Amino acid sequence: MRGSSPGFDSGKFALCALVLCAGAALGQSPPQHEVFIPNPTPRQPDLEKVYDDNPADKKKQEALSIQNQLRAREIWLESNQILLLAQQLQQEILSDKKSNSMTANAAKAGRIEKLAQSVQEKMKVH
Repeated sequence: MRGSSPGFDSGKFALCALVLCAGAALGQSPPQHEVFIPNPTPRQPDLEKVYDDNPADKKKQEALSIQNQLRAREIWLESNQILLLAQQLQQEILSDKKSNSMTANAAKAGRIEKLAQSVQEKMKVH
C-alpha cells in the first residue's frame, strides 16, 4: 500500500471505527414517545347518583344529624361544668379561709378530671 505506514491496515481501521460507532449508537436509547389519550366523549352525569331521593337515606342522615347535635350539646354542657368547677376550686384554694378541707378540694379535682375524660371520649366518637 502506498502512502500508508507499515503495520497500519485501513480495513482493520474501518472495521474498528464501525464497531465503535455502532456501540455508541446502541448505548443510546431511542427517544421515548409519550402516548396522549384524549378524554372520552363527555357523558351526562348519572342523575340517580346526583339527585338520589332515597327516603331511607334521608332518614339516616336526619338521625345522624340529631345524634351529632345531642353529642355536641353534651360536650358543651360538660365543658361548662368543668369551667365552673375549676373556677370554684381556684377560688377556694386562693381564699384566705383555711377551713376548706383538702379532701373536698381533691374530690372536686377528681370530678373535673372525670368530666374532662368524658368530654375527650365524646369528641373522639366522631
